[in-house]
Amino acid sequence: MATHPQGSFQFIDHTADAGILVKAPTLEGMFETAALGFSELITRVDSLNCLIQRQFKLQEDDIETLLVSWLQELLYLLDTEGLIFGRFQVNLKALTLEATAWGEVFNPEIHTLKTEIKAVTYHQLEVVEDDQGWEAQVIFDI
Repeated sequence: MATHPQGSFQFIDHTADAGILVKAPTLEGMFETAALGFSELITRVDSLNCLIQRQFKLQEDDIETLLVSWLQELLYLLDTEGLIFGRFQVNLKALTLEATAWGEVFNPEIHTLKTEIKAVTYHQLEVVEDDQGWEAQVIFDI
């Protein structure tokens, strides 16, 4: 299980897919940690120079869809601009996410590709709150 100040994540083995199980004391921390787990599935986050900054604003009808949309935005930027992020700051108000992410362009000469993610799925998606905070499970198509 990998930890950082906002929470922890672990990878989930899943037939022909990959997943993460995220735990964090706050909902914002859960979104930040899910993004970090997503990036760590792709490459070693500690190899990133987080010099490029991007802003995000998303709104959805429920927290599960908001989490999927957040991760889909990160995947879209990886697919279209080659950007991979290693640091995140998320603010949530109701079902609106405002976030800043820092990263760099993925360079195969510098970064090791661990997993190629094709899509963020709703398969076995879970977001729950308990007495210790928030937990989420996300499965990715690889």
